[in-house]
Amino acid sequence: MVEDARSAGRTDHRLDRRRLAAASVIALAAAGGLLLCVAHGVLAVSVAGSGGAFKVSGEQLAGDGVTEVTDSVPEQDGTRHPVAVVSAERASVRGLCASLLVPTPLGSFTLRGAAGRTTPAQVTGLMVDSDRVSGTDATFTGLRVGPLPKGGIGVRAGHTAVSRTRFTSWLATAGSFRVHDVDVTVRPGRAECY
Repeated sequence: MVEDARSAGRTDHRLDRRRLAAASVIALAAAGGLLLCVAHGVLAVSVAGSGGAFKVSGEQLAGDGVTEVTDSVPEQDGTRHPVAVVSAERASVRGLCASLLVPTPLGSFTLRGAAGRTTPAQVTGLMVDSDRVSGTDATFTGLRVGPLPKGGIGVRAGHTAVSRTRFTSWLATAGSFRVHDVDVTVRPGRAECY
């Protein structure tokens, strides 16, 4: 009788793991499907890292009407994380890569999307909350540092061009996002963009 109870407990435990695994696979597949819809302009873009950061990189970023101000975003435990809010009225990114590390009961997976290898991705109304922004070469035209016309203290540039752009981001939104050469993959372990 005790053995029957142990056997039933092991069976329940195996079923729970299978259910968690199935839910994880469904969630990753749904996220990949949403990314494809966004890439083809079917949906507006709003991506959050579920309380954690995701990584975005590009070989060449060019933007018009670029501003940067400071703010904070909530972490999973409720504490606030300082970020730079970078926005652009219009932007193009060549060699775009975006990745999100997703913990699951089966181990970590990386949801990764790449695009713009032959034709740059085109974005309008871009806004990225980031705690790290870097690049190898940057050019700013019409640069203003200090109080901004719409309020707040920060940086504004009429035009910005940055090579080998790297963002560690907590939230990204865009009014429209048009890309070519889309490649969305789910990879086991860490396979982030940089």
